[in-house]
Amino acid sequence: MLSILRTINKRPLWQTTRTLSSSRLMLQKTTKDKKPQSILTDDMLAKAGMDIDEPTSKDAPLGNEGKSKETKSESKTKRVRQTSTEVKRERYANWFYIFSFSALSGSALYLTRDWEENESQEMKDKVENGYAPSLMYQRFKLRFNSMFTYFQEPPFPDLLPPSPPPPYQRPLTLVLSLEDLLVHSEWSQKHGWRTAKRPGVDYFLGYLSQYYEIVLFSSNYMMYSERVVEKLDPLHAFISYNLYKEHCVYKEGHHIKDLSKLNRDVNKVIIIDTDPNNYQLQPENAIPMKPWDGTADDKLISLIPFLEYLATQQPSDVKPILNSFKDKYELPEEFEVRVERLREKFQTEQAQKANGNWALKLLGVGGATSGGISQAASKFPLDLIREEGEKNYVRFMKMIEEEKQKMKIQQEHMGDQTFTLKDYVEGNIPTPEEQMKKQVEKQKEIDAIFEQQKKEQSK
Repeated sequence: MLSILRTINKRPLWQTTRTLSSSRLMLQKTTKDKKPQSILTDDMLAKAGMDIDEPTSKDAPLGNEGKSKETKSESKTKRVRQTSTEVKRERYANWFYIFSFSALSGSALYLTRDWEENESQEMKDKVENGYAPSLMYQRFKLRFNSMFTYFQEPPFPDLLPPSPPPPYQRPLTLVLSLEDLLVHSEWSQKHGWRTAKRPGVDYFLGYLSQYYEIVLFSSNYMMYSERVVEKLDPLHAFISYNLYKEHCVYKEGHHIKDLSKLNRDVNKVIIIDTDPNNYQLQPENAIPMKPWDGTADDKLISLIPFLEYLATQQPSDVKPILNSFKDKYELPEEFEVRVERLREKFQTEQAQKANGNWALKLLGVGGATSGGISQAASKFPLDLIREEGEKNYVRFMKMIEEEKQKMKIQQEHMGDQTFTLKDYVEGNIPTPEEQMKKQVEKQKEIDAIFEQQKKEQSK
């Protein structure tokens, strides 16, 4: 056989075909009827993975229909034959289907059980305990839906920690969007992504931080917006908390900023955003603005007078005040008109009071009261509030600049105290008390350097 194959490889194609036909006779054996029959049985061919064709009517012997039918039936049964590997695969697949069906059935029955103590009280109030078919189906439906709402809710029930004590507590909470309100990002093939800061953002955040607890709520994920937030407030002096898209509620294809999840009184929360879908759960708490396209404007600064007035009034509910404006998009202009009316009314009342005190002026009493107190009393109240706010803002920004200089000095001297791996192995690390003393001494040294620099700058 090997010699035949070797000769086949050396001969041309027409000779090879003849050799295969002749070698085929060698693989056949003669029977009693002196008819050649192949020694390669159908079982051997099936194990080798070869398909066995059914004999056609032409191949069947003429005048022998019974044997032809038997040959067809045998060939059909032989075509269904499987190897041991295929039988194992089919057996494992059947076991897998049975196991999967049993697991799904058991899980469905488990979801129909009575309520447990650690489950939501809201679901317990909807459906009672009991093993009636209707109650079981309703409990299954509620539990099944809650599995999907888990991915639609924020990671925590309360997104913010509790409010600070009253001396440090702000009267209202201001929620600001980031994209197209405070900053605007654009992409170009030449420069890639570039982010522009809106004019007046630093003043807006710094000035209102004395009245509001500012919460920055970005519409993008944290990995995209965190660097921009750090650029806006590197010292964390203006913005109290940062929230991102991960903290939104996903509902009907939209990521919604749910103010009820902030752990604050919703009646004392204001949100400023450019997308109505972001505040659709609390539209009465919103001050809408049109998206900023990167061009210079003063829309952000124009909101300060109203927000300052609102915070100084300390209302128990901001919604009636916000909803008193006809068009919230034109809120700064409408508020300015109201202020001018109040100013005219106030000046008229002050003029009437001044004319009514002519008798006191004749007696010389009016001159005694024309000092600083009377002048302050004659000023418009909102102007007094604005003057006091400006003074506080200047003091606050001065303190921020001093902290920046101290941090710069501290960063320059941070490399003085370092510990190597050898110190950890040999136990040369100072105790916490010693480290605290060194930190206090280092802070005193930094303060002394800062004071010396201030004296040099003043000269």
